[in-house]
Amino acid sequence: MIDSCHAPFHGVSSGENAMESLPESLLREDLPDGFTLRLAAPDEYDAVGDTLEDAFTDGCWVTEEYKQGLHAIEQRARTSDVWVIVNHHNDVVAAVLTPKPEYVEGERYTFNVLGVGSAGRGHGLGKALVRHALAVAHAYGYRTVELHSSPQMTYAHRLYYSFGFHRRPDWETIIVDRGQRLLSFTRTEY
Repeated sequence: MIDSCHAPFHGVSSGENAMESLPESLLREDLPDGFTLRLAAPDEYDAVGDTLEDAFTDGCWVTEEYKQGLHAIEQRARTSDVWVIVNHHNDVVAAVLTPKPEYVEGERYTFNVLGVGSAGRGHGLGKALVRHALAVAHAYGYRTVELHSSPQMTYAHRLYYSFGFHRRPDWETIIVDRGQRLLSFTRTEY
């Protein structure tokens, strides 16, 4: 994730509000089984952090430092849009963060901390979040999407492969959590 870059971005002119350039269909989407994908409200950030912790710690290990980062949603929202999927009770059950275009460096877009909590599993919500993140990238004018994932997130890797991502071992230079090397994946639309 790029948190501090102020590089010019592609697709949306610097004088234009990037969110206004997104089609209405990306701002809110009704999904099957009574779920809705939309931007998180600031008063939901704690629930987003709880959902991401649930998603990342169920069947995987994460360090305390990483867990704290999953809850730093208010800080992350300064440079990223926080998208959530809520159930019919308006409970957050899944989330993904997409960078605001003014914080993207270069010609590759990304998305990160995609997670589906246990209350949202089995409804295709991970697919909905990946599809949404790719649509946001496309709407902002990006053809290539790059992401990083922990080696133990094998379900997520299968999901990314199903969307046409391929692994880039030559780009795997990010080390986190006391020595864990993140895997790199890219997808380019031609």
